[in-house]
Amino acid sequence: MYPLTIDQLRTLVPAYVLGLLDADERAAFERGRADPLHAADLERAIAHEIARQHEEATAPVEAAIPVTAVPPLEAATPPVTPPATPPAGSPAIDDVRALAMARRTERNTPPRAAVVKQTSASRATRVATPPLPAAAIGQVARRTTRRAWWSAVVLGVGMVAAVAMAVVYRQRALSLEERATQEAALMARAETRLAAQDKTLQTLLPTRGYVVLVSLVPTAQSDHGMQVFWNVRDGKAVVHGYGFAPVASDRAYTLWMLRDGALAAITQFTPDQDGRVTLSSVEFPTSTSGVALLAVTEESSAGASQPSMAPFLAGDVPPPGAMR
Repeated sequence: MYPLTIDQLRTLVPAYVLGLLDADERAAFERGRADPLHAADLERAIAHEIARQHEEATAPVEAAIPVTAVPPLEAATPPVTPPATPPAGSPAIDDVRALAMARRTERNTPPRAAVVKQTSASRATRVATPPLPAAAIGQVARRTTRRAWWSAVVLGVGMVAAVAMAVVYRQRALSLEERATQEAALMARAETRLAAQDKTLQTLLPTRGYVVLVSLVPTAQSDHGMQVFWNVRDGKAVVHGYGFAPVASDRAYTLWMLRDGALAAITQFTPDQDGRVTLSSVEFPTSTSGVALLAVTEESSAGASQPSMAPFLAGDVPPPGAMR
């Protein structure tokens, strides 16, 4: 049993004097009585309680004794000593026992037990809970505020981390997408070159082909040049040129053929950013008879029936007798 305070010990004095305490209560009372802080106070309370019970127990008896003359010889008779404990069943003992039982019930009642209140007009009950101290309310409020603040901080850090990760992944995705686009463009250009090369090989290296090479050289000092690989048997040619300057969007270079004394346009082309041009499977005659010259001029992209300028590239076609 937990140690009792001096006030609790004082309330147990009447029951202690009457011997009404149970084993736990008596042991707790004895420990308090042995405590130097409470010993003197309890001894005085015990002595006072014994005297009070004695007075309450003897008062009715003395009131009932009739007043009679006492013989002189009997005056020297010593007084009868009152009993230390009132007789059982007296009103004093009953009152003390009732008080002890009430004190015991009060001690066994939890300090924060609900108090049931009942009005005279109604039998409905309501529970009245003792209010919390202001300090406890403030402590709970501060604890709740701290938890809310830390929760907000953790949530904010998590959101920042999520946004940062999203930005990083977005940048990586854009980088991968850009790289994939570049690789797709490179692959498309490579496929175009392979297709052109395949077409060139099909034009130049057929098993039944007969190829005539015509080299076009500048008519003036320049870096231009062109070769025409003419498959006479199939009537196809591969044209490769270099050193061409860029032209306007409405202009293009034209390849001419001088045949039987008349110029005829064969094809138009524009160079790439390096000034090069490669044309595969250009339509050519299936015979070199009457063909004397190939030339290049710059004309309108809409086409021209005759050259508007002197050719800046030209090359002679070998006569049929010079070919194998």
